[in-house]
Amino acid sequence: MKSLEEIVARNLAELRKARGLTQLEVAERFNYTDKSVSKWEHGDGLPDVRTLQAFADFYGVTLDYLTHDQSDVSLHEKGRISPKDLRMNKIILTALAIVLVFSIATVIFAATVVMDNVWWNGWLAFVWAVPVSFLCLISFNRRWGRREWGLPLAIAFVWTFLFAVYIELAVDLDYDSGYNLWFVLLLGIPLTLGIFLFWRFRELHRRSRSQEENANK
Repeated sequence: MKSLEEIVARNLAELRKARGLTQLEVAERFNYTDKSVSKWEHGDGLPDVRTLQAFADFYGVTLDYLTHDQSDVSLHEKGRISPKDLRMNKIILTALAIVLVFSIATVIFAATVVMDNVWWNGWLAFVWAVPVSFLCLISFNRRWGRREWGLPLAIAFVWTFLFAVYIELAVDLDYDSGYNLWFVLLLGIPLTLGIFLFWRFRELHRRSRSQEENANK
């Protein structure tokens, strides 16, 4: 009976070959060394769960698919799926999520107009739709996007969220006193710095872990 390492190794190797990629090209795509990829494809170790999920997303399969024995036919068919088609599908799904967010905002706005709502301004739904959209982008990016996009998306979410809070306060309170609460936006400075430092720490930790894996090979 094959071990989990052997199953994952064969699946990764066959999917890569069916895609026509070298170990170096795959390694560069995931910011690892070709030695790490070679180790995984020879069953000398397993990638961590996050990396394994990234492989699954890259090849258009599930994590369950990678960890179970597959036939040569299935692996070759999955591997031959065009990366452009996979990328386009991901873009379309992401765009649909954003459209859904603004569609909900439109419904809320229309409802406040029809009901002549006096306790909340419906157009604020569009203001809040912006940070919610960035939150969706962060979620999709964590699943199948690029790691380097995580930082600017997180910063954009913080600033659009703070801006939405500022506008909400300005409208809900007396306009003069509400718009004087501009100092709420200053919170974005320490939050941005904190996000950058946390992202930098994670990157250094990831590189250190990769170096340790190569040293242990």
